Amino acid sequence: MPEEANATGTSTPPGWVAGLPDPLKSNEAITKFKTVGEFANDYLAVSTKASELEKKMGDYIPKLPQDATDEERSLYLDALGRPKQPSEYKFEGEDKNAPEWNDSVKKAFHSAGLTASQADQIGKWWNGQMKQMVEAHNTTIKNEMAAAETKLKSEWGNKFDTNMELAKRMWNTHGEGDFDKAFDAATSPQKIGFIKALVKFASLTGEDKSPQSAQRPTVNGVDNPYPKSNMPAARSVSWVAPQS
Repeated sequence: MPEEANATGTSTPPGWVAGLPDPLKSNEAITKFKTVGEFANDYLAVSTKASELEKKMGDYIPKLPQDATDEERSLYLDALGRPKQPSEYKFEGEDKNAPEWNDSVKKAFHSAGLTASQADQIGKWWNGQMKQMVEAHNTTIKNEMAAAETKLKSEWGNKFDTNMELAKRMWNTHGEGDFDKAFDAATSPQKIGFIKALVKFASLTGEDKSPQSAQRPTVNGVDNPYPKSNMPAARSVSWVAPQS
């Protein structure tokens, strides 16, 4: 039924609103519906949308204000899914790290507000980067050593194997630890420099001769007073103290 104008020229509310409380009889949000059916259909549509929106907003986390307090920030990060304690983070490779390193990393994750999933992703990325760096470093050292060895072989020619053996023997006699492991942390130029120095020392101290010459200088028949490393060159005639 079309809405009719009353004597004053205003619209007459539809008849179905007559049974509503007085405050609602003139409410335009209600009187715009010509029939009860229209009103009911609109109500159902709005109610359905409201339920859907309420469900979506149930897990809604409002934006954190810029001037948020530490307590507000903590509650906000917890709501995002941050573990309650740093120790709850688990990341790949932590069993190979020192405990203090793990603790430091987990505290940094927690302070940044990372979720367990985010922390795991960053941990995997970090491990991948470190692996690439180590592999690149080892490849560089390997290539440098190969180039340095080629150069050394060119300098020494057929004496290369002999000189390397002399260097090892010199180190094993006067150095500490295994010869090959002793220079693991050194660069290839340092290693080659050490090897050359060992060969020179071996020659200067007599370590390049085995067995040592038996003709050692003596004083009044007493055994050679010089340590092996400081022994003067052997002579064919023994020293004899002047007669008093």
